[in-house]
Amino acid sequence: MRTIRCLTSLLRSEDIEHVYVVDNESTGELDALLRDLPLDGRRWSLRPFSENRGFAAGVNPALRESLREGFDACLVINNDASIEPRAVAQLVRELSSSAELALVAPRIIGSDGIPESAGGYLRPAWGMTTHAARDGAEPDFVTWACVLVKADALRQVGLLSEKFFMYWEDVDYSVRLRAAGRLFSVSAIASATHETSSNRRVYPTAIKAYHTWAALVFARSQGGRWRLGGLVWIAVSALSNLVRFRGGTLRGLWLGIRLARERADPAFTSPLRSSAFE
Repeated sequence: MRTIRCLTSLLRSEDIEHVYVVDNESTGELDALLRDLPLDGRRWSLRPFSENRGFAAGVNPALRESLREGFDACLVINNDASIEPRAVAQLVRELSSSAELALVAPRIIGSDGIPESAGGYLRPAWGMTTHAARDGAEPDFVTWACVLVKADALRQVGLLSEKFFMYWEDVDYSVRLRAAGRLFSVSAIASATHETSSNRRVYPTAIKAYHTWAALVFARSQGGRWRLGGLVWIAVSALSNLVRFRGGTLRGLWLGIRLARERADPAFTSPLRSSAFE
């Protein structure tokens, strides 16, 4: 089970004092599985939620708890990712090297060995982002598949915006960091492995809906070019999927537009999302 693989990889690191395991839409099965394993119960704790709170609203309670406990920094990682102790140690070294540096991320490598992200770039005129590398350019954002973030940055800038259910909350946070005068970077040395996902193929309607919803929420928050870019992206996406006869993806696009219009905050309280996917 990928959550177990992720937890055990974290507990091997001497730099990690405690792991908060967030269990969205919990059935109690994960708790039973973890407690049957020979793990040091003093170094991890489970935070179950009966509902699916999405990414930001799932991560934030663990971040708040880590702040209350007085930790200097928090490592956030997806349960479908893993990171070796030496990579964690490298991130700690890099983050502590500069007072201005608020966050550092490893390079994200797929389980198939193909690089996924070394930061991403904004394309406001098209209402989208890209992870395609740009020679000599600093990234506009980093993915929160795995990041190490300073506690003082979380106190200054705040936690992840819960207006996002999933996707784009990491873009939003990077923009907020920059606006606050804080720096972030991608390590040239440390990497994390991210399990290659089949969600886009298996759940085309849901994935397209969540991505569209988040993209439009971000565009609305930025205004200006982003609002126009959001309309451009919808038009291009609709035409592209229409000519490819992707009915499920087109349904997801329309549903995402409706979800964005709903303006649920936090996003997981959306009545439309609950009726469409639960």
